[in-house]
This record gives sequence, structure tokens and C-alpha cells, in this order.
Amino acid sequence: MNLKSAYNLIIAEKKAREGIAEQKYRKALLTYPLLLSAEKKVREAILDGTEKDIALAEKNKREVIIALGLDEKEFTPLPVCEKCGDSGIFEGNYCECVKKRMAKESINSPIPPFTFEESDLSLFRKDKELAERAYETMRIFCAKFPHTKNVNLLFIGNAGTGKTFLASCVANELERQGRNVLFLSAFRFNDICLKYHTSFDNARTDGLNAVIDAELLVIDDLGTESILKNVTKEYLYTVISERMNAGRHTIITTNLNESMLEARYGERIVSRLFTTRACLTLALTGEDLRR
Repeated sequence: MNLKSAYNLIIAEKKAREGIAEQKYRKALLTYPLLLSAEKKVREAILDGTEKDIALAEKNKREVIIALGLDEKEFTPLPVCEKCGDSGIFEGNYCECVKKRMAKESINSPIPPFTFEESDLSLFRKDKELAERAYETMRIFCAKFPHTKNVNLLFIGNAGTGKTFLASCVANELERQGRNVLFLSAFRFNDICLKYHTSFDNARTDGLNAVIDAELLVIDDLGTESILKNVTKEYLYTVISERMNAGRHTIITTNLNESMLEARYGERIVSRLFTTRACLTLALTGEDLRR
């Protein structure tokens, strides 16, 4: 992907978010007569009133929205990039967000198309209550993001217990909100680190920077990748530490338990992952749901 393609993608996503917001607002106008009346007063003030009249009408509309228990951000979404306002252009050049998006798209793996809406928790026959708590916890996480207590999330369990499905639900929900989400298999993450470690190209930092800068990073199936000398453990620790220091969120799914992770990656990495201050661990148990 080149800069122009990344720019076009950002513009298209901006229009899509605005379209969704407009649909929600139109629906709210039809649902709440009080809001419709407030909107009419704003339009009347714009046509025939003074700046003071417009400001007063807008203030009244915001008060109505709050009184109705609605969220104004749903109708006027904030820009993902504060620097360029999602225009993709800053001071006559492509904004930094376009360059970061190009780097992200060059390494990104598609997020599996799973959502909270299509999750069927009845499949968890023996552990349904545990699954319900896990899914509700992650719905709350998405609603509060990025202002959450935990920045590291570990989904642990045997193969086929729904770890990737749940991580995908979170990733898709946050991407729908306009968040910068990067979803990588452990193998792909390892490959990005190897290329950074062995390349002398001027753009060698783009991939690793995209991994560190993503608002949400998902590393799926940690433990299935090869352990590369001077790469796997070292860069995993660096990425986790850099992201924690910056307050960025990371989800890791793995079939390994804590002792197995420590045996494979060492105490230093596991202590960063499992720190009670920053980590939430969800253990998904039960039968292989893929069978």
C-alpha cells in the first residue's frame, strides 16, 4: 500500500463513520419529539437568528441530548486523528496518520469477522456462566476504552475454547469505533520483529513502530511461533514494555498457562504480562468448540 491508498482509506472510513452517525441521529429525531423540536430551533436560528441565537439553540439541543440519556459523540464522532481532523492532510502534506496507516496496512492481518452480536454462548455447555462473565467483561472494556484499569489482557485456555473469537469481537468493536487496531498472529509478529532485526532498509522501523503505536494490539496464539535467537523473547519484551509505558492496550491469546509461558519466554516477560497492576487474565475452559 502506498501513501495515496492509505489516504483514500482514511477518507473513506471518515465518510463511513459520518454516515453511521447521521443515520443514528435521524433515528433519534424520529424517536424523541423533544430532540426534533430542539433541532428545528437550531435550524431556524441558523436561517434567521444571530450568532448568539445559534449558540443558545445549540446549547439547548445539547442539554436535551443529555436529558434524554443519549451520547452526543454518537451523532458527531470525534476525529481519530486530532492533528488533521481525519482530512489526511496537515500543513500541505500527508499527515503522520497517513504514513502510520500505510505502515500498518503493510503488516496487518485481517481481523477474523467475529462480533459480539453473533456470539452464541449456548455453545459453552459446561462453562456457560464463565463464558458469559468473560464476554460481559470485554463488552464493558470496549465501552470504557481507552480508559480502562488494565492495559494487558491474556486469554488463556486450550485450543478451540473461543480465545481468538473473543479477541476478534473486541478488535472489531474497537475498529468500528474508529480505533487503530492491529491484529497479528504470533507467527506474523515474530516475522515483523525478525525483519526489523535483520534489515538495513531505511523503512525498517515502520513495521515495529506500527506494532508499538497501535491503540489495540492483538497477538493471537502466542506460543505457536518459533523461538528465534536474539529476536523472539527480546522484541516481545520490548514491545510489551513500550506499550505498557505508553498506556496502550495489548491482548494476547495463548494455549499456554503461566508456568508454561515462563518456561518458554522467561520470568522477565511473564512478570510484565501478569503484573496485577496492569493485567487482566481470562481463562476460557471447556470442550473444543470447533468440533
